[in-house]
Amino acid sequence: MTSPDTPTLRDVAAAAGVAVATASYALNGKGRIDTATRTRIREIAQRIGYQANRSAQNLRSGRTTTLGLMLPSPAELTPAAYLNFDWYGRMATAAAQAAFHADHSLLLLPSTTDPNALRHAKVDGVLIINPMTDDQRPAVLTKIGIPCVAVGSAHTTRFRFSTSPDLTAATHALLNHLTDRGATNILVLNPGLDSEWTRATTNAYLKWCRVRGAAPRISDEPASFPGADTIEHVAAAAYSATHTALTSQNPPDAVLSLAFGCAPAAARAALDLGLTIPGDVLIAQDRDEPALLTSDPPITAVDFFPAEHATTAVQTLLTLLNGDTPAARSHTHSELRIRASTTPPPSP
Repeated sequence: MTSPDTPTLRDVAAAAGVAVATASYALNGKGRIDTATRTRIREIAQRIGYQANRSAQNLRSGRTTTLGLMLPSPAELTPAAYLNFDWYGRMATAAAQAAFHADHSLLLLPSTTDPNALRHAKVDGVLIINPMTDDQRPAVLTKIGIPCVAVGSAHTTRFRFSTSPDLTAATHALLNHLTDRGATNILVLNPGLDSEWTRATTNAYLKWCRVRGAAPRISDEPASFPGADTIEHVAAAAYSATHTALTSQNPPDAVLSLAFGCAPAAARAALDLGLTIPGDVLIAQDRDEPALLTSDPPITAVDFFPAEHATTAVQTLLTLLNGDTPAARSHTHSELRIRASTTPPPSP
């Protein structure tokens, strides 16, 4: 409810010397009004302290000014477990900040494919982080008229719009770095999740092996390890897989983790066996996270800038909601962070 002293749209129109409809069009970005007039009316509205009635605007437009955020489907880990990973926490925080900056709110939604549950979610559009290969959510959202954008690698037949780093280039850069440091027998720890991100990085590794004429060496133990539904169990699986490989007749000279939390566990396995890093074995991970900086030694990884990644996705979704057509595939940048796990200490 407005007080008698609260400026109204009629006050703005009177101060600008225009019709109420003209003032309304100028403030909501609609109508054919020249730029100078639109700017002048907005400046007057700001000067006299006019604020639009958001509820009334939303009723007229059918918009809620709320975006939804979905984490990966819970087939592997629970939403709470995903948020324990720094990557997903930073993504969610950055997405919320980008939405707030655009005068929208962000709602964390359950990762469900139930159309009735999604219909009750009062959101204008949805961001889906790291979708699964056979993700059914975009089809359900499309059916009920809610647009969505994938945040991460996504299948083009399921998602019309996505934002993702160039995972092939990033994976190849990391593998080339390991071979440049002398690695000839690289063990890859695969999380085994049925996600498009995992599919893309695994395919990039297999392609790299074909080009190099190298035999792939992938351990899926982090996926099949009993109780691999928590960070601790996934790390335990990585430790076990690395320990087994390093004590085999054909021990690897490098370990590359494609799973969060696994590279530090691999490093612990090597150190427990009395091996040196990077002298005896190189350790690296595809996605960077704070734990890699505090590991002994700090571990090489690719920084995919999750905050920037999420912000780009929000901007893509808002562009779509505003009636414009964003780029179908937006590529965010990445940088290789070379650390002590793959770099020998300088000579004294």
